[in-house]
Amino acid sequence: MTPEREARLRALEERLGHRFADLRLLDRALTHSSRANEDTSVAGHNEPLEFLGDSIIGFVMADLLHRRDPEGREGGKSKTRAQLVSARSLAQRADELGLPELLGLGRGEEKSGGRKKAALMADAYEAVIAALYLDGGLEAAYRFVSAEFATDLEPPGLPTDDHKSTLQEILQARGDPVPEYELVGEEGPDHRRRFRVRCLVRGVAIAEGEGSSKKQAQQDAARNALARIEG
Repeated sequence: MTPEREARLRALEERLGHRFADLRLLDRALTHSSRANEDTSVAGHNEPLEFLGDSIIGFVMADLLHRRDPEGREGGKSKTRAQLVSARSLAQRADELGLPELLGLGRGEEKSGGRKKAALMADAYEAVIAALYLDGGLEAAYRFVSAEFATDLEPPGLPTDDHKSTLQEILQARGDPVPEYELVGEEGPDHRRRFRVRCLVRGVAIAEGEGSSKKQAQQDAARNALARIEG
């Protein structure tokens, strides 16, 4: 592992909230099989970790959903879990963590746009969860997954700061289309990354926002858009 690779993985540790005793686990979680097949010096790839990570996420989500609604119907909770852990959902979370830039790909996969493939990003996210589990035990994996999905699992009826949903509801009530969010800038070192996002309605920018993740920046942009509309 090069010093540069180690530094980037250490920065990812900050975002994961876990200091790895064996950083090679995290490195393997972010190594695609195409890279390992092309480079004999690579010790392994993340496919074996994907299965484990998928199972861990499924267990943690089942536990969280049960705690949220112990007497709830099984079908409803199963549907919610499937939505939250879909490839699209996990790929989005992988993007917010900066995993696409860290994923080691073979030349062929790189040329075919592997960093933009939702399936690959979802697999990498699952593999990272497995690495957390193997290095820090169930407590480390549970803590991270529960924090990642905390907003999505808030009980119905409780007030939230979901400015994006509020903005969308107001715009749709006025006959406007749903807003779009465009990343316009990012700066700072990996462990202190700042993202700037623009909120657009009908292609026109109405507000901007900033945050330590793309999701936070989008929420900030929506909050500023609401302030402008209400003003």
